Amino acid sequence: MIKLTKLVLLFVFTTLINFNISAQMSNIKSTINQIDAESHLRFLTADELRGRNTGTIELNIAGRYLAEQFRKYGLDPMGDEEGDYTQKVNIIESKPPSEATASLNDKVFDIKLDLGYIDGENGIIEGPIMYLEDLSELETTDLKGKIVVTVLGDPQAALTNIDQVKNMQKMGAIGLIEIYGRGQKFSWSAVARYLNSEKMNLGEIDSTKALPRVWVNDTTDVFVEKLKKSATESNATIKIDNSIKKPIESYNIVGKIEGTDPILKDEHVIMCAHYDHIGVQSGKSLDSIYNGTRDNGIGTTGLINAAKYFGLYPAKRSIIIIALTGEEKGLLGSMYYTDNPKVPLEHSVFALNIDNSGYTDIENITLLDTARTNIDKLVYQAAKEAGLGVMGDRIPSQGYYERSDQVSFAKKGVPAVNFKMSMAAFDERISTYYHQPNDEFDSIDRDYVYKYWISYIRSAELISNWDQIPYWMPGDKFEEAGNKLYSRKQ
Repeated sequence: MIKLTKLVLLFVFTTLINFNISAQMSNIKSTINQIDAESHLRFLTADELRGRNTGTIELNIAGRYLAEQFRKYGLDPMGDEEGDYTQKVNIIESKPPSEATASLNDKVFDIKLDLGYIDGENGIIEGPIMYLEDLSELETTDLKGKIVVTVLGDPQAALTNIDQVKNMQKMGAIGLIEIYGRGQKFSWSAVARYLNSEKMNLGEIDSTKALPRVWVNDTTDVFVEKLKKSATESNATIKIDNSIKKPIESYNIVGKIEGTDPILKDEHVIMCAHYDHIGVQSGKSLDSIYNGTRDNGIGTTGLINAAKYFGLYPAKRSIIIIALTGEEKGLLGSMYYTDNPKVPLEHSVFALNIDNSGYTDIENITLLDTARTNIDKLVYQAAKEAGLGVMGDRIPSQGYYERSDQVSFAKKGVPAVNFKMSMAAFDERISTYYHQPNDEFDSIDRDYVYKYWISYIRSAELISNWDQIPYWMPGDKFEEAGNKLYSRKQ
C-alpha cells in the first residue's frame, strides 16, 4: 500500500511538471504569432533599410523601430535619456591617408607597399631617432623632440596599448615608428590591408593631436641591423596626407523587464543581438544591398519576440534586452556596453547572445560553445520542447566564439554563449548567403526560423527561472575573469 502511494505521488508530481512545461511552451507559442514575428523581420531586412550599415540613418531607423517595440511591450527604458531606450555609442570612423611615408636613413617606406598607418594628423614631422629595443626603457629616456623607433613584439597587444603611446607623447615624443620584423605569425600583406583600410573604433574626437604612428615592414631584419648601428646619429621623417576622422552617430537599444522573485530579481539575464549589417556594396551582383536576414535580422527579431513574451510573462530574474550596434565593425556596441553597463556587470549572471551566419539543416540549433558554462542542459531542454536538437561548435577553426558579441561579456567574466542556427560546416549552404546580397527574407525556411525563435525564448526563460547560478566550467578560458567579477574564491 505504501509503495503504491509513492508511485501515485510520483505520477502526480511528474504530471504536474510536464503540465507546467507544456503550459509555458504553449504560452510562448500563443504569444509569438509567426506572421507578426515575420513582419518585424521583413521590415528590418527590407531594401529600404539598405543593409543597416553602422553610421547610417537606416541603422538609426532600425534602432528607433526596436526602441518603440520595446516601449510597446512595456520594457523599462534604460537609455541615456529618461524615458528612452537609446544608449549612444561613441564611435570614430577613420579613413587612411591617400599618401603616407616614413623615411629612416636612406630608406623610404610607402603606404602603397611597406607602411601601415595607425594614427596621426595630416602633415610632416621630422626629428632625431630614439631607437629602443625594449619599451620598458621609456621612463628613463629623454624623448623630447624625438621620433621613437622600435621593433614590434605582439602586434595585437601593441594596437590596444593606447596608454603607452599617450605616455610617449606626454614625455615629448613627436612620432612613433614600429618595425614589423621577423617571426610574426601574420603576413605583412594581411597586416597592411587591415591597417590601411577604413575602420571604426570606440572613442571620441580628441582636441589633442594624436601622435603620428606607423608600422613599417622589415621581416628580413636587414634594416633593423643597420638601424642599430646608426640610430643615434639618424633622423626620421613621417609624412601623412589626407587622413580623415569623424564621429559616428550610433546607438545600442536597451530595455529591462523586472523579475518577479523578490531576491532573484536583483540578478539579471542579458539577451542580446546585433542589429547592424554591412550596408550597400558594389560588386559583381546587380543587387548591391546586403539585407542581412540571417546575419542578423533573425537574431534581432528574436529580441522583439522576447520583449513581447517576457513583457507578458516575466521571469524570476530580471531580463535586460540589448540590440547592439557596430558588431560588424569589431563588436563595438557590446564592448561599449560592457564598459558602460546600465546595471553593474556583477549583477548580470548570464548573457545569451543570438547571432547567425546561416544554417546547414532545419533540425538543430548550434550552441557556441557547449561545455563552457553549466547551462547546456537547459538549452537542450528548450530546443527539444521546440522540436529541435542541439549541436556544439563543429568548426572551431573559424573562431566564431571570439568573433561575436558574447565574447565582450565573457572577457569581463559574465558567462555567455552564442545561440546560433544550425551550423555543421562552413560550406555552400552558408557561403551562398553569408555577407551576400541574396541574404533576403524570401530565402529562409520560415517554419525553422519560427522554431528557432521559440527555442531561444524558452532557453532564456529556463535560465532566468533556474534555481542555480550560471557559471563558467572549471578550467574555462574565462573562469578567472568570472571569479574576479563575482568575487569568488579561486
